[in-house]
Amino acid sequence: MKIPLFLTRRVEKEASKQAMEACEHIISEMGAELHDDLIQRLSVLRLHFDKLERSYTNPKETQATIQHMQHDFQGITDAVRRISRRLHHARMDDDSLEKSLELLCQNMDTPGSFRIHPSITGNPQQLPRPTETYLIRMVQELIHNALRHSSAWHVWVRINWQPKQLVIEVEDDGSGFARVNEFVARLKKKHNTLRMRAQAIGAKIQYKQGEKGLLAVIEYGIPS
Repeated sequence: MKIPLFLTRRVEKEASKQAMEACEHIISEMGAELHDDLIQRLSVLRLHFDKLERSYTNPKETQATIQHMQHDFQGITDAVRRISRRLHHARMDDDSLEKSLELLCQNMDTPGSFRIHPSITGNPQQLPRPTETYLIRMVQELIHNALRHSSAWHVWVRINWQPKQLVIEVEDDGSGFARVNEFVARLKKKHNTLRMRAQAIGAKIQYKQGEKGLLAVIEYGIPS
């Protein structure tokens, strides 16, 4: 049965609209992060330079200013690193999905403030390259959301290979545990980049109340 041209165009238009809305959401979020964090840190560093020029005749004050600058510069480096990790998942051409996800967790792990605990069970299988990329991006976004929106201290990334299905769980222990049901209901209604990526590869993403906080479950049926 041939699909009418007007229906095809309507579907394409809606898909394009959703894709553009998702892109705008990401751009807005990145812009806010740059403005609210990185730009403010750079502005403070600029003030330190002005103070340094005025205090060059006072060694004690100069030393104190330099110490503040060193601390703030480390904060700027950390902010740039966080943004870079969101934009690039650091994957080599010959990396497996498991190795890429482990590297992602390692790169986003921050000892002393935010810990990520990956685990892998089952027998890994080869998946189409675009599918692996989408899955990595989904896990990356879920970890970022846990860090930014739930004030989590720990995130568990569980990769479970089953004979005909891959199940990836991302669970956090965020401060919003008491409102998890509210978060779940809200997330089920959102057609965000996570859901779009899942649909693109024929996967499903669900949100539940876990043992410690929000639990996201990605299910991907492995082609036979």
